[in-house]
Amino acid sequence: MASRERIGVVVLAGAVLVILGAGVGGLLLNRMFSPASPPADTPIPQLLAEAHRLLDKGDLVEAEKSYLSILKKDPAYPEAVTHVGNIASARGDLAAALRHYDEALRSDPSYIHALWDKALLLRDKGDDVGAIKVWEAFARLVPADSQDAATVKRWIAEGRERLATQLGATRNAKTLP
Repeated sequence: MASRERIGVVVLAGAVLVILGAGVGGLLLNRMFSPASPPADTPIPQLLAEAHRLLDKGDLVEAEKSYLSILKKDPAYPEAVTHVGNIASARGDLAAALRHYDEALRSDPSYIHALWDKALLLRDKGDDVGAIKVWEAFARLVPADSQDAATVKRWIAEGRERLATQLGATRNAKTLP
């Protein structure tokens, strides 16, 4: 009987060691293959370059971590806030994306990247009135003869056309018996 108990203890101890070893091994592998956090004194432009690289690679989780590390250094850094909004938009969280764009624009009302992204999101949501307002703000900040200005002017015209069509359809619907 005593030998059966010893065998049971040995088997139990072996199972515990295997489980612990697998857990520790998993943690070590995770640590080895996870990107290293940048040193705390890394300049923001270098952090931004890495965050953009991760975003371009499609690694939203790590890109977001990188942008958030920038925001720990400078909570109102408009480029990082805007890109966190872009990540939220890519995930389908449009309300969070708009909050981030607005936050970036509170920090820097002339930050054209946030204006551009916010207007596109509003247009895609069907808010032509909001998109036009943001595009008009964008157009006031870029050279009138630039390609961006031409693109935005075209989008403003398209948005106004959609609004006019909607208004006409609404008027016609009201006059029908």
